[in-house]
Amino acid sequence: MTKLLDTIDPVPPENIYRVDTSRRKLIPLYSSTVKAGFASPAENYIEARLNLQDLCVAHPDMTHFVKASGDSMTGDYIFPGSILVVDSTLEPVTGRIIVVSIDGNWCVKRYVEEEKRVKLESSNSAYAPIYLTKQERLEVLGVVTYIISKPPKYVRPR
Repeated sequence: MTKLLDTIDPVPPENIYRVDTSRRKLIPLYSSTVKAGFASPAENYIEARLNLQDLCVAHPDMTHFVKASGDSMTGDYIFPGSILVVDSTLEPVTGRIIVVSIDGNWCVKRYVEEEKRVKLESSNSAYAPIYLTKQERLEVLGVVTYIISKPPKYVRPR
């Protein structure tokens, strides 16, 4: 039998931060898009200035930044060091990614409500799902609304 702690890939409590609304910086937002396919001439016109907090944080007093660790959610592009924007005003519903405490350990999982139980899924098949009865009380920090991470490092083919 697998120990529960081996399936949750915990997030240390020191990796959970409150949103600091005191420091804000506006970053240029260009009106033209960049193509992921064939290149096209880009217009260097600044449409507006954008504050990432305005984009990512709908409820500043009820939003946390959580630094991810482990590899249980790599299929959802959550890598070690990714910053998760977590909104505590949103309810967990099937399909949403949540930050939840299981046996006192914070972790990030996909929430799936089934007929008689709740399933917390990893997106890495190396981790088994966690099943809980609907009577078991989940301590949910909130729903992940944005994932902020660096692009993957280039590995030169051999």
